[in-house]
Amino acid sequence: MLTFAFLVKGTANANEGILNLRGSGASCFAASIYVDSAYRILMTCRELKIALTPERTRYVAWVVGEDDKQKRLGEIVNGKMSVMTDVKIKQVFITSEDDSYGNKPTGEVLLSAGVEPIDFGKGVVSMTPTPTPTQISVTATVTKAPKATATPKPTSSTDATKSSGLGSALSTVFKIALFGFGLLLIIVGVFSFLQRRRSL
Repeated sequence: MLTFAFLVKGTANANEGILNLRGSGASCFAASIYVDSAYRILMTCRELKIALTPERTRYVAWVVGEDDKQKRLGEIVNGKMSVMTDVKIKQVFITSEDDSYGNKPTGEVLLSAGVEPIDFGKGVVSMTPTPTPTQISVTATVTKAPKATATPKPTSSTDATKSSGLGSALSTVFKIALFGFGLLLIIVGVFSFLQRRRSL
């Protein structure tokens, strides 16, 4: 008998959690939830000025991934933002921009925060989606098998399924035929009884 045991260990990532962004007299609260193979981020902000300068009139949120690369999340409109991203979030920051469609931040960082794990209460472990595998160990155990004796060849599961399916179908057909025959006997009996009464 040959047995293999696989052990996979991973590191916990707080990609799903909350962010409290603070700085320059303003604050934003965001939540990151893992849904349908992506992270949905909902954000609400307070005390963001209408415009820092006549040119910089847009607030844009950016995400820093685990690879330390920056990616645009989206523009904060009326203090709100809702976006989806596949980036495993390490940090989120906000800048003021003159163009909300830029690929790189050009303004200074106004607010920033890292992801804090969600506190589900005492004794509840916060699960993190898709942990990164870091170690795989394989253990093999070989034990001597007893001498083989002649045994009949087992039927495969497909053969067993086919035969049980055929038997079930035949049983159903037989029941329907039996019910029909019984119904026919009752009808013949009723007609026979009615014929006898008419002849009397």
